[in-house]
Amino acid sequence: DRHYDYDAFGNLIRERRGKAHSLVSEYRYDSQHRLIGVTQPDGREASYRYDAFGRRISKTVDGLTTKFFWQGDQLVAESSPRHHRSYLYEPGTFRPLAMLDGKGLNACPFYYHLDHLGTPQELTNYGGQIVWSARYTGYGKTTELVHGGGEQLEQPLRFQGQYFDPESGLHYNRHRYYNPETGRYLTPDPSKLAGGLNGYRYTVNPTGWVDPLGLVDCPGKGGCRPAVGGQDPAAKVGVDEGGPRLPMTAEQRRARIDELGEANAKRRVTRMEKEYDMHTVEKHSPEISDAALKQRAINGANPHTGEIPKGANGSLSSQFNNWKVHLNALNKAMTREKLGLDPFTGLDHKKDRVVRQELPGAGRGYKPNKKDKKNPKLNEDLNWFEVKFDKDGVPYTGFPMERK
Repeated sequence: DRHYDYDAFGNLIRERRGKAHSLVSEYRYDSQHRLIGVTQPDGREASYRYDAFGRRISKTVDGLTTKFFWQGDQLVAESSPRHHRSYLYEPGTFRPLAMLDGKGLNACPFYYHLDHLGTPQELTNYGGQIVWSARYTGYGKTTELVHGGGEQLEQPLRFQGQYFDPESGLHYNRHRYYNPETGRYLTPDPSKLAGGLNGYRYTVNPTGWVDPLGLVDCPGKGGCRPAVGGQDPAAKVGVDEGGPRLPMTAEQRRARIDELGEANAKRRVTRMEKEYDMHTVEKHSPEISDAALKQRAINGANPHTGEIPKGANGSLSSQFNNWKVHLNALNKAMTREKLGLDPFTGLDHKKDRVVRQELPGAGRGYKPNKKDKKNPKLNEDLNWFEVKFDKDGVPYTGFPMERK
């Protein structure tokens, strides 16, 4: 037996249950009707903060604050003094692909296995062992939660776009909070009548529709359908449009994560090229063809434009093995001072400052062959790199090299 009290705006402010309604949960809101505090029957309190776009950026429970980081409407990371987690999604959707537990080199990947709605059913480690699994009611309440592999891993993602708050039992759903016990939101739809006559319901059919933003749409208008790859996360697509895709194997998921990581590294290296006016991409990127790389070792031709500088001879011509290695080399060279190291390791023959450092698997390249100029010598195993800096300390190129 539960009783609910609402304020004049339709926001749930009090829930009473138990014998003589003695168990009372209270909810507090700011002027924009966002939940900012919860008090449980045992007196425990939780508070929440939001950014200018209405995204939750932190929560404090029992004095412990967790911060949240966003990319658009997607939650991509969370951090507290006790943990750090990052989330990867299938492109253009709210369907989680992987979770990284920990920071930097200590981050451990875990892989999601979803149902047709994109709701996490299982989480596996890199060895394929199930470390977390759950079962739900039709409206998203967890009925069974099992931890495996000797790990008590927390996995807070639920329906697409929802984050489980254990302190309240609610699901944070971007614009609102959802109660899986009742299948209702705590507050009416911010889109008013555009969300339908019942502003508190989750979706028309929770076994076939999703609402990743907490903004209900009518099925007749094409909203609330589970997003699949290639679609705008906010413009959802339908379960009934063809059969559900088969789940990825562990190998396919790892390959997909590598693909996304490579694309992100390319974007960052390309941005550095423009920001510092470098030619590390133009002359040493992993996408340079073997023929162009070889030609530079023969006559000095620019691998990108094919232009041959006046008086040029063949020169050492190398490329990074992939974009992630390329980015790693540039980052290592440009962050030495922040790590308490000398910013440079030496000078080149032109007296430019350089960073030379070992990096196994850095790349491959050709060097001129004095005995047969048309057949430069190939080295598939360059395990060092060099980044050059001008007199102002600005990097202008970076490339794989042999150890000198």
